[in-house]
Amino acid sequence: MRREIISARRRFPVRNWIGIVAAFGCFRAGSPVLAQTADASSSSDKAGTAGLANVPPLALTLGPLNLHPRATVGVVSDDNLLFTSSHQESDLIWSVQPGLQAVAGDDAALIAYRDQGYDPLGLTPGSLIVQPPENWTGKIFTLDYAPRFKFYDQHTIYNAIDEFATVNLLWPMNKLILGFRQDYQLQSATIIEANQFATTETISTALSAAYQFGDKTSVESDFRRIGVNYDVPGLIGYTEYNTENWFNYELTESMPVSVGVLAGYDAVAASHQDQTYEQLRARVRYIFTEKLQFDASVGGEVRQYENGESDTFNPVFTLSGSYRPAERTTISLTGYEQQNAQVFNGYNYASTGVNLDVSQGITDRFTADVSVGYYILDFQSTTPALANYSENYYTAHVGLQAKIIRHLTGQVYYNLTTIQPPGSGDINDNQIGVNVTLSY
Repeated sequence: MRREIISARRRFPVRNWIGIVAAFGCFRAGSPVLAQTADASSSSDKAGTAGLANVPPLALTLGPLNLHPRATVGVVSDDNLLFTSSHQESDLIWSVQPGLQAVAGDDAALIAYRDQGYDPLGLTPGSLIVQPPENWTGKIFTLDYAPRFKFYDQHTIYNAIDEFATVNLLWPMNKLILGFRQDYQLQSATIIEANQFATTETISTALSAAYQFGDKTSVESDFRRIGVNYDVPGLIGYTEYNTENWFNYELTESMPVSVGVLAGYDAVAASHQDQTYEQLRARVRYIFTEKLQFDASVGGEVRQYENGESDTFNPVFTLSGSYRPAERTTISLTGYEQQNAQVFNGYNYASTGVNLDVSQGITDRFTADVSVGYYILDFQSTTPALANYSENYYTAHVGLQAKIIRHLTGQVYYNLTTIQPPGSGDINDNQIGVNVTLSY
């Protein structure tokens, strides 16, 4: 199904190139921004921690649970809230987001994962199974909840409380790894295609399993249910059921390869709009040197339509490379094409684009990052009454992250998004923001 078009924190990308990340676990590629929100996704700060105060970690427990509280406060100036070409609304948006993560089991593994700059909830059976068993974590149960309170200076009608909750279970055994994840998100943001503010509820359930046959071979399977609902007319919700099944083989130590079969069913909340799809994909990672590596995921998708439209076939791929010319410098380049079933105005769409990101550690405490992107959304009608059309998007980001003290980090950023819709001039949106996060 189409990816949710709210982008403050990437939520539930479906059938996309995240399969590479799930399989190999250590390379995170960029993705197109399809909406804007009151704050920006934070970039990973990979600078070292030398020179920070040697403060012992705060130990909070509740029975078998280790507790990790956190809080983020931020403010962003946005000059085009609804992403329109005329009658633009600008405002200053304040946000406060307390959060609590409760962990039972191998809490140290999650802390180490977080300290390396990754999402501690990102560990999956697929990301572990391609590693030697001695690198696997222990059993982990995680409960995470983080509401976000947003306040607009002028347009108080947009004030909202967003909610983000996750339950995640990871259960490694001798050769088998089982996983379960339940996510709930309620988020208010501008839907770019509709030029209106909407609240989106997304509920996702995933069952995962991975099995290691030997030192070089393994398999993994994921089964998901994703439900999306909107609170405004004109936007149609859906429920998707999908599965991914991969066979992994380590061709050489520096070249793991995989073959996968993906399939799904999209139950759309509109008459005769249901769709099914199947994908056959191959993926490979090539580690050229310790500083240079490449990832590729390529395949094709066949899609069928309940309304009688002819079946369609489209390519899907992601190509990415990462280069570290110096210890504190990382350059990443990603190109992609993927198919999405959209539930707005009876269109599917294909997204094709490229993104370049540069991260530079300035000192042990400061990291700067710059990224630019370009992508095209090709909207393909699922009914004869509607005409196809395309939109071009340009994005730019400049940010500076700071490790203030051991548990306190800050970020200053600027985001630019430009859209070129058919038959009209460019639409621009500028955001300047500051975030400060205290976490344990």
